[in-house]
Amino acid sequence: MFTWRGIRAEGAVFDLDGTLIDSMEIWREIDEEFFAKRSMAVPAGYQEAISHLGFRDVAKYTAEKYLPAERPEDLIAEWNGMCREKYGAKGSGKYFKPDACRFVRALAEQKIGLCVATASSPELFVPALREGGIYGLFTDFLTVDDAGRNKSYPDIFLLAAEKLGLPPARCVAFEDSLTALRAAKAAGMQAIAVYDPSSARQEEALRAEADAFVYGFGEFFEDR
Repeated sequence: MFTWRGIRAEGAVFDLDGTLIDSMEIWREIDEEFFAKRSMAVPAGYQEAISHLGFRDVAKYTAEKYLPAERPEDLIAEWNGMCREKYGAKGSGKYFKPDACRFVRALAEQKIGLCVATASSPELFVPALREGGIYGLFTDFLTVDDAGRNKSYPDIFLLAAEKLGLPPARCVAFEDSLTALRAAKAAGMQAIAVYDPSSARQEEALRAEADAFVYGFGEFFEDR
């Protein structure tokens, strides 16, 4: 049982980008390179607008709003290639946030069920999890494609609870996005907000709506 600041859970559901993985800089580089090829600057608010979406929805949003002459499937293929170069590189474990892997290992030692729920895709996150040495600690890996809807909706969290064999109320979700955190709460889960610079403008709302808020995973060890 994971107990911390009034939270009691037998299962933990982790977002990756912005939560376990410090991916803001990676995606900033990718977005800059992607739009630069089209002689454009990254649109204001772009990263925040797409943070909770899967690749398909991001591609659709980007094509419809900024690149109507391009096909979403072509954008996905281009992004996949750019992402693989970064996430699949030797040493990509360095992208994990401080104490993130240590915390996942501590939960595994307590026999807490662990599940990934992400808008990313396996070809990107699997190499990073392996480099971080924690891939084998998770029992399930779910993407928004598995759930059928993006993380604006509770579907992926409900599916995660089902995979863990637990009622949602006995699970805790770790999220950096306000939209995804609200979806986890709508599914009936407890939720811990993890600070990320990409969602800094949402900090007040995250604090208000989460069951707990942390600036980093080291806080879980400071309280023990």
